[in-house]
Amino acid sequence: MLVLGINTVADACEAALARDGVIVAELSEPMQQGHDARLAPVVQKLMADSGTPFTALDRIAIVVGPGSFTGVRVGVAFARGLALSLDKPAVGVTSLEALEGLSREGGVVGILAAKRRPPERTWWVQRIVAGRGIEDPGEADEAGVRAMAAETSAVCGAVGSLNLPGVEAATTARAAALFAARLPADTDLPPPRPVYVREPDATPMRLVGQ
Repeated sequence: MLVLGINTVADACEAALARDGVIVAELSEPMQQGHDARLAPVVQKLMADSGTPFTALDRIAIVVGPGSFTGVRVGVAFARGLALSLDKPAVGVTSLEALEGLSREGGVVGILAAKRRPPERTWWVQRIVAGRGIEDPGEADEAGVRAMAAETSAVCGAVGSLNLPGVEAATTARAAALFAARLPADTDLPPPRPVYVREPDATPMRLVGQ
């Protein structure tokens, strides 16, 4: 099983290759914007440097959010197009399921800072069992996150932002690739559908006088 993982939902443009459950190549470029211009070159370089033809891929894993609204759209569109051209399945992986070091045993609450503008502070949250989300990601304030954490034995993600005991972790392309590689062939693969959770902060421009 050869899986290409793609992550564009945060401050990096990432791609990784997993062969039979082991990461064999990865590439990451830090950036806060411009994913649309760099994603194709990053993926192309990863495949070329690893000597891997695109036709050898079995699956394409894409982090579908929540996260950067534009980053989610760029990554999902690219993964869908690539999957269609190769006639390979694209697998949607949430930002919480793609946390590096996420336990694949028992129940875990995944949390990530949602980057609300001050003074508001919220976090993306998702309950995960055996490495896979059992509900859609949501958004919670500090009290909500702490209540969810108190209901489980493990927390993974942005634990430092709340001084919670748990595993500090970030979303990565390699974790997304490994997630997709573990899914059995006879299961329904999660679709590459964007997960936004909330409406974008940007508002349409208004003409003078309106």
